[in-house]
Amino acid sequence: MAFAAALGGLAGCTANTDAGPSPTTTVAGEPQASSSASASARTPVEKPQRPAAMDREDAKGAAAAAEYFIELYPYIMATGDTAEFEAMSHEACGFCDDALASARANKVAGYTYLGGALSVEVLDIYQQDSLTSLIPIDVRVEQAASSTLDRTGAEIASARHEVNESRVEVAEGGSGWVVVEIAPRPES
Repeated sequence: MAFAAALGGLAGCTANTDAGPSPTTTVAGEPQASSSASASARTPVEKPQRPAAMDREDAKGAAAAAEYFIELYPYIMATGDTAEFEAMSHEACGFCDDALASARANKVAGYTYLGGALSVEVLDIYQQDSLTSLIPIDVRVEQAASSTLDRTGAEIASARHEVNESRVEVAEGGSGWVVVEIAPRPES
């Protein structure tokens, strides 16, 4: 599952600027030729570095936390190491729950997730909402192609290069920043 696909599953839409073929999925046990997967989808995923700016207790700290949280997505999908992602996920975050469930399912099934590296650009940081204490942050997320392989090495799912804009709602959670939700960026 790709970040954009996970977001689309929750919100019902994603923006895609790549005119490539649609993501493909096959039923487990039905091998699919992996020749359609790009070289970037075959690159192992590394854990991103936690930015020092996350220690700030202001909007810039919230933005750094939002970027880092999103950048953790391919790492949790590839490794099943969800501890930090889970610690930064608010209990009301539907996107977070879906991402965690997918990462855990991949690990239990013995699937291999390759590629899917993300780059995040902060577009807008809004004032903290006085009622909810949320800090809304609009981001542009670009994700490389990814591929999921079953235990035999057969490709069972792939996703093409995706670009989308999202709204990340971040709040101070007592022991650090938490992501309350990620959804498509509202149109102005």
